[in-house]
Amino acid sequence: MRRIIALILALALFTVMFVGCTQKPIQEESKSEAKMNEEEKTDEPKEMEPVALKVSSPGGPLAVSLVKMFKEKPSLGENVEVSYEAVKSPDVMAAQIIKGEADFAVIPTNLVAKLHNKGVPYKLAASTVWGVLYVASSEEIEGWESLKGKEIYTIGRGLTPDILLRYLLTKNGLDPEKDVTIKYLAGPQELSGFMITGKASIAVVPEPMLSAVLMKNKDVKVVLDVQEEWEKITGNSSYPQSSLIVKNELIENHPEIVEKFLTKYEESIAWVNENPAEAGKYVEELEIGLKAVLAQKAIPGSNLKYVDASEARDAIEEFLKVLVDFSAESIGGELPKDELYFQR
Repeated sequence: MRRIIALILALALFTVMFVGCTQKPIQEESKSEAKMNEEEKTDEPKEMEPVALKVSSPGGPLAVSLVKMFKEKPSLGENVEVSYEAVKSPDVMAAQIIKGEADFAVIPTNLVAKLHNKGVPYKLAASTVWGVLYVASSEEIEGWESLKGKEIYTIGRGLTPDILLRYLLTKNGLDPEKDVTIKYLAGPQELSGFMITGKASIAVVPEPMLSAVLMKNKDVKVVLDVQEEWEKITGNSSYPQSSLIVKNELIENHPEIVEKFLTKYEESIAWVNENPAEAGKYVEELEIGLKAVLAQKAIPGSNLKYVDASEARDAIEEFLKVLVDFSAESIGGELPKDELYFQR
């Protein structure tokens, strides 16, 4: 009997020891599997944090170049939300950029240089508006020599239209201070009003105001295409009047978003050129400041063309050199440094 009891106790002790020994590796294996599962989870791609972006542009041809994007709001990626704004005042536009409120902006190229020289952290990604200026007249004008002794109206002393007028007069043998009288008006609206009513007979008029003048005053004709005259003097097909800038922070943190935007913007410009009537409807629907018929007529003369910064750089520098020679302040005192240009 004692032997039986001893045998039972021995078997019980053996069972306890066996169970204890087998449980430990199982627990360790479970912990190991859990650790591996946790590591696998960390390797899974994380969902991108929401990104809110703002695209800004003044009205007119600059906003027209973006109108397809304004209207259709193409996706720039998951969790990327984009707002678009056509800003009426150039001062408000500049203030937005200085404060870093715009992630993408299309602005005059000389303003790009001026802001860069002030240390505003944006890069020039592309030039997109290649000249919108024309000399229009209700008088018979044949070439620059015919302007001698005439009054020529333009907007703002020291602004791009004024500088280009003076440059081309000089290159064509006329002294802007002696051979002509340049009259300055406050803005494109006042200038177009003067031409429509006949208060001015010769003026440097930008699109889309030019189309408005031609529609309302049949006596006015385009007598000189400033873009063609620029090409005759410089050899460059035109001058990059306006360009796209991108905030440095966005380039550094989200290069994939920047690339998508540039692709969509290039597509937008191509679409506008190919579909001026539909683009005009978009402009009026979005209340960018132009009626559909006027926008449609102005698009061909707005010279919209997407050119990456690396390809446009020579033309940009040629343009800025002319501006700095006539008015250094117009670009902030000096030509911008290499770091201004975005390499796509």
